[in-house]
Amino acid sequence: MNKKIALIMIAAVAVILPAVAVADVLVMGQLTLESYQHHTAFEFQPGPNYAAANSTNSLGWIVQNDGTMGTLDLEGSFYVQTEMINVIDLNLTVSNAAAPHTFMGLYLNVSSSDFPSGTIMVISTSQMSFATLESTAVTTYTSGDAPIALNAASASSVIAIDLSQNPHVLITGFVPTQTLYVSFLLGPGLYAGSSAMLTGQFVVLA
Repeated sequence: MNKKIALIMIAAVAVILPAVAVADVLVMGQLTLESYQHHTAFEFQPGPNYAAANSTNSLGWIVQNDGTMGTLDLEGSFYVQTEMINVIDLNLTVSNAAAPHTFMGLYLNVSSSDFPSGTIMVISTSQMSFATLESTAVTTYTSGDAPIALNAASASSVIAIDLSQNPHVLITGFVPTQTLYVSFLLGPGLYAGSSAMLTGQFVVLA
């Protein structure tokens, strides 16, 4: 790929209980948490349309650290809009979702972004069509705003975020085993050398 942007995926975890604070744990890529009867994991993996996007040099997945971390390379075009649907899976696993808790959610936070405006990432609870990708309104995010919410309990939930805005997302309502689908819409622009960091944080309040 001549023009690449790297979205570096790193995962972190925090568990917050009454009068007990558990320090953040930073790991590379796949996250596993086991504490206070909760066991959860989330990971990003190539999705059902990854091969098609990869064959056009629009998307690449570089595995690092024995598969526990990866770099996602995206290639946009200076002249045309690039659209890729269902190219990355966000897999969630909760082995003991019935354990007592008052809140359970996954925070995804984008930071250090120098993507051009119009670099759109879409997360959905079901596989998307190009029509849905094009028609989903982008939720604007400004630093200090509440996280953009995605309720994974609904089969038709979808959010579109602009990575250039360093958005924060909160995913709730997921079932014990669930896959969310990640798609991209890249507006015309120069993407060479641009990057952002995506961190994940699983939070339980008991």
